[in-house]
Amino acid sequence: MLQLLVEQLTKLSHSGFFADDLDVYVKHLCANVQALQNKLTEQGSDLLLISQVVDSVWRATQFLAGTTSNKVPYEFTYLLREVLVDWQLGDTIVTTSLHQAPDFTCQPADMAPNVLLKGLGMEQLSEQGQLVQMGMPEIFQHMPLLCTPLYHEVGHFVEARYKIVKGLLTSQYDKAIELLPDIKVFNDKSRRESAVLAHITEHFCDLVAASYVGACVSDYIIQWDRNPSFRETHPSADSRAEVTQAFLRGVSNPIVDMLKEAVELSGVTLRLAPRYEMPDVATCFNDVRPMTVKSIAQLHGLLPAADEYLKTILDEDASLMGHNIASVPRAKRARLVNDLVEKSIRSFMITKAWHEPLDQSAAS
Repeated sequence: MLQLLVEQLTKLSHSGFFADDLDVYVKHLCANVQALQNKLTEQGSDLLLISQVVDSVWRATQFLAGTTSNKVPYEFTYLLREVLVDWQLGDTIVTTSLHQAPDFTCQPADMAPNVLLKGLGMEQLSEQGQLVQMGMPEIFQHMPLLCTPLYHEVGHFVEARYKIVKGLLTSQYDKAIELLPDIKVFNDKSRRESAVLAHITEHFCDLVAASYVGACVSDYIIQWDRNPSFRETHPSADSRAEVTQAFLRGVSNPIVDMLKEAVELSGVTLRLAPRYEMPDVATCFNDVRPMTVKSIAQLHGLLPAADEYLKTILDEDASLMGHNIASVPRAKRARLVNDLVEKSIRSFMITKAWHEPLDQSAAS
C-alpha cells in the first residue's frame, strides 16, 4: 500500500495546486512515505506504530487528491483561509472536497500523534501545518452565495482548536442551560449535557460566520434548515436566526453576550464582532462587470452585498432600466451574479499576489 501512496503522491506533486503551502506539504508527505518504506525493510520495525502513521498518510493523501481538480472553488477556499488567519490559525492548510450530499463539512486530517511521528523520524510532517478539508455540494461549486455555510464550518474548526465553548461551560453551565429552555426535555443528565454543548457550539459557529458574511447566515438557516424544530444536536432554526440577527443588529442578547465574553476570556486576541464591510456592488454589477475589492473586510462583505443585490434584481425590473443587467433573463441572473462575485474575488487574489512580491522586493 505504501508504494501505491508514493505513486499517488508523486502524481499529485506534478499536478500543481493553487496554494504554495499545498505544494510544500505534498513534497514533504511524499518524502516521508518513501522514508517509511525504508523503515519497513529494517529489522525490528514496529509494524503497529508504522500502520498508525500509514493511516494518517492515507487520509491526508485523499484530502489532497480532491484539491487538484479544476472543479475546486479556489476563490471560496481563499476566503476561508483568510478567516483562519484572522483567528491566528495560519498554520492550517485548507483542502476541499466536492460531494453529492447537500451538506457542508469541515474535517481535520488528524495526523498521528507527534510522539509516533518523531519515533519514525517524520516530525517535520506535523510541523508543516494541520490539514483540514472543507466539503461542499458539487452543485454549488460556482455559486459562492450558496456556500456561506462553510463559514459556519470554520467556526467548528475554531472551537476544536481553542475549545472556547467547552471552556465556557466548565464555569457557566447552569447559566447556559437556563438560556436553552428546550434542553429541559432531556431528563438524562449525560444527554442534557451533550445537548447544551451542541446547542451553544452551534450558536457560536453561527456568530463566527455572521462576523464575516452577515445576514447570509440567518438567511441560509431559515431557507435551508431541513429540521426547523430543535434537536439534541441543533437548536431550532428560529432560535438560531434570532440569536444571529440580534448579534448583527447590536441588540443585547444573553447568548450573544455570553459567547462574546467566552471569546474574550479564551486568550484569543480576536473579538466576536462584525469583521466585514459591504461594498457598493450595484455600480459594477448593473453593468455586468466585476468590482474592484479594496480590502479583506470588503472581500468577505462582497457576499452579503451581492446577496442583497441579487434579491433586488430578482424582485424588480424598473430600477434596472438603462443598465446592462436589465437585458439578462431573470432565470439567469442568479448564476450571473455568482459569476461576478467569483471574478471579483479572483481579481483581488491576483492583485494581492502581484503586489506582495513587489513589496518584498522594495523592502530588500
